[in-house]
Amino acid sequence: MSHPIAHLPPPRARYSNRTVLKPVLKPDTEPPMNRSLLLGGTLAALLGLGCSTAAPDPSIKDPITDDAGKEDRWNWRNAPERFDGEFNYHVEDLPLEGRAERDSWPSTYWPTYEDGINARWQSNELSPAEKYDLAFNGWELPEGFMELRPFDRYRPDPESGWDPAYYEQLGPLASHTSQNMGNRRDREAAVADEEDHRPDEWPVETWWGLCHAWVPAALLEDRPLRAVEYGGVTFEVGDMEALLIAAYNRSSADMIGGRCNAGSGDSEVERDEHGRAVDVDCRDSNAGSLHVIVTNYLGMMNRGFAFDRTYDYEVWNQPVVGYEITKQEEIDVARANELLGRTGETYEYNEDAATLYDVNLSVDWVTESHASTTPNDSARYTRTDRYTYILEVDAEGKVIGGEYYGNSREQHPDFLWNPRRITRSSVPYLDIDRVRMLIEMSRAPEQPDPVTGGELVAEGAGGIAIPDNDDAGITSAANVMGEGAVTGVRVALDITHTYVGDLRVALRKGDVERVVLNREGGGNDDIAETFDVTGFEGADPNGDWTLHVSDHAGRDTGTLNGWTLTVITDEAAEPVDPEPMPAEVVRAEGEGGVAIPDDDEAGITATAEVPAGASGTVSIELDITHSWRGDLEVRVSHGEQSFVLHDREGGSAENLSGSFPLDATGNAFEGDPVGTWTLHVADRAGADTGTLNSWAVVVTP
Repeated sequence: MSHPIAHLPPPRARYSNRTVLKPVLKPDTEPPMNRSLLLGGTLAALLGLGCSTAAPDPSIKDPITDDAGKEDRWNWRNAPERFDGEFNYHVEDLPLEGRAERDSWPSTYWPTYEDGINARWQSNELSPAEKYDLAFNGWELPEGFMELRPFDRYRPDPESGWDPAYYEQLGPLASHTSQNMGNRRDREAAVADEEDHRPDEWPVETWWGLCHAWVPAALLEDRPLRAVEYGGVTFEVGDMEALLIAAYNRSSADMIGGRCNAGSGDSEVERDEHGRAVDVDCRDSNAGSLHVIVTNYLGMMNRGFAFDRTYDYEVWNQPVVGYEITKQEEIDVARANELLGRTGETYEYNEDAATLYDVNLSVDWVTESHASTTPNDSARYTRTDRYTYILEVDAEGKVIGGEYYGNSREQHPDFLWNPRRITRSSVPYLDIDRVRMLIEMSRAPEQPDPVTGGELVAEGAGGIAIPDNDDAGITSAANVMGEGAVTGVRVALDITHTYVGDLRVALRKGDVERVVLNREGGGNDDIAETFDVTGFEGADPNGDWTLHVSDHAGRDTGTLNGWTLTVITDEAAEPVDPEPMPAEVVRAEGEGGVAIPDDDEAGITATAEVPAGASGTVSIELDITHSWRGDLEVRVSHGEQSFVLHDREGGSAENLSGSFPLDATGNAFEGDPVGTWTLHVADRAGADTGTLNSWAVVVTP
C-alpha cells in the first residue's frame, strides 16, 4: 500500500504551484462538491462537474443557433451583454484602469478532504457547522463528545487514529456537511482498506472544496469583522466566513466563455502551425470580451466579477478586483500577424476588423487565505496576471473581438462569471438570514466597556529558532502577576520568517488555547504586529501564559525574536459613559417568488411593512429575473407618494436588481416611512417573462 498522504502537495501549492489534476467522472456518478465548481444553471452545464441536480438558471437565455465556443468576433457564448448592465464598446471611451469599490475578502476554500465547514480549524474548538448546530438547530453536546476524534488522513486507522462514533453524534448541519460536502468517501476508503487503512489513492482530491462558493460570497457579502457570541456560542471571524460561504454552495450567475476540457493528464490542447488552439473552447474567453468586461465593470461601474484563471481543464475561480492597461497601441496588419506567428498583409481572424491594437492588460485578483480569528487583509492576498492580445475594432470604433498572443495563448481566463446575491441558502439546516445576522452583529460599532481596567505587561522569552515543518514547534512563557479578572488580551509578536504563511501561533493559559495567527500572510516575510486575542475573559491573570509557534511546511525557516503580553483586567477602574449606539438600519422585506404575467398592464403587487421607530432615508432593493428588461415598469408607493423605479429601460438586457435610493429619483421621499409600502411590477410587451424573486424597503438613519 502507498503512503496515505504521499500525493498531497504542501499547503502553499494551493496558492502558487497549482498543478493538480481533475478527475473524470462517470455520467451516473454523483460528483463531489469540488474546489472550483460554479453551481447553477448553464454554469453547471459548462463545467460538467458537481451540478447534477442544479436547476437551470432562468436568467440566462438559451443559445439560438450558433456554434459553441469562440470565433474571434464573439458569438453568443462570448458576448459581453450576457453580463448584467449596459456596455460601452467604443475603444476610445474605455478607461485604462479601474478598481471595484467593494472589497472582496480572502478566505479559505474549506477543503473537502478536511471535512469542509465541519473542520475544527482551531484545534480543540468546535467546527463552524458544529457551532451553528449548537446555537440554532437545537443540538446539544453529547457526553464525552469532545473526546471523540474526527477523521484525519495522517491517522486513518479507525481503531487507533479516529472515532467513527464522532460522526454518529453530529448535529444536522455538521452531519449533512460531512456526508455530502465532506470527507465521507475518504473515511469509507480507510475502513475498507483492511491492510493498513491507507488506500493507494484517496477518493477525495485535496483541491476540492468551496472555492466556487467563496468567490460569490466574497464579491457580494459584507465580511465579519470580529467574534460575536450568540446563544452561548462564540463565532469567530473564520466561523462566520465558513457559514456564509457554504450558503453559496449553489448559486446562479451570468456566464461568458466556453469550458476547455483539454490540457489535463493525457489530454493535450491541440494547436495549429501558428500555435493557436484548434478547439474554440480553448481559445476563449475572447480577448475582446475580456477587454470590454474589465473596462466596463471595473473601469466604469467600479464593480468586481469572477473568472476561471486557467484556460484549460483545470478550474481556479477567483474574484477580479482591478485592472490596468499598460499598453494600447494601434498597429498594422503586418505587425499583428508577426505577433500571432503569421505572415502577410491579410488579417485572417476577423474580416470585420478595421483597426487593430496591441494591448497589454494587468488584472488584479484575490487568492485564498486561511481561516482566521481576525479579517485577513485583502491587499496581502491580491495577485496580478498579465495578458497580451490583439484587440479588434470595427469601422465605428467598437470592440468586436480579440486574439491572444505570446504566453497568453496558454495563460488566459477560460470563462468569466457574474454571480448573484442569494436570498436563501442551498444547504439544509443553514439559514442565510441567521448567518447575515451574526455578521451584522460582528460589524456593529463596539460599545466601550463601562469601566477601564489596569494593564499587566509581561515579556516572553525570545531568540528561539522555529523548527521547519514541525507541528510540535516551540513554546515561550510570560509570567503575569496582578489583581482583578481578565477583560482583554493583546499579544505583540516579533518573528522573522521567510514565509509567514507556514506559521501557526497560539496562546495558552491553563486549559484554554486561542489561535492568534493561523497560517496567514502567504509568502510575506516576518511578523511585527499586535493582535487582540479573545476567549480569556473572566480568567485569573496570574501565572504563566504560553505562546506556541509552529511551522507547517518545508523549506522556509525563522525565529521568534520576542513577544509581549498585555493582559487588561477590571481592577483600578474608572467609570466612563458609553457613547450611544447609532440607530439601526431597518430592512423590511416584501413578498417574493411571484411570477410576473406576460404583457399584462395590471401586473403584480406586493407589500412590505416598515415597523414603528424607523426613520431616515429610504431605498428599495430589487431582485427580478426577466429575459427582456425593457418590458418592465416598476414603481413603489407609500401613502400618497409614488416613485417610478424603472420605466422600460434597458432594451434586451436581462434581469433587474440593485438598490434604488428614493432621494435619487428626482422626487425624493418625504415624511414618515413607517407603515405599508406597495410595489407594482408590470410587463408591457409579449414573448418574455420573469419573476419578482425578492424586494425590500431599507430605511437608513
